Amino acid sequence: SLYFKRDENAITETKNKYHKFLLSFSYNILRNTEDSEECVSDTYLGAWQSIPPEKPIFLKAYLSRITRNISLKKLRFLSMSK
Repeated sequence: SLYFKRDENAITETKNKYHKFLLSFSYNILRNTEDSEECVSDTYLGAWQSIPPEKPIFLKAYLSRITRNISLKKLRFLSMSK
């Protein structure tokens, strides 16, 4: 509900609850802590920009999808730059 109120505490609360999970999720794709941290930070921005109008039923699943997409995009970028 904090996202719908456009309350910036939404990001803080999201980070407090899901940061370790999202970092682990991203790390399993990238195998690099710094890149994973960057992707998770981008996840918070993506959630902030998309809620509303999106109304995720399960926030953890929604955040996981954002993290996965950002992490895969980063992985493609890294593999092309080698």
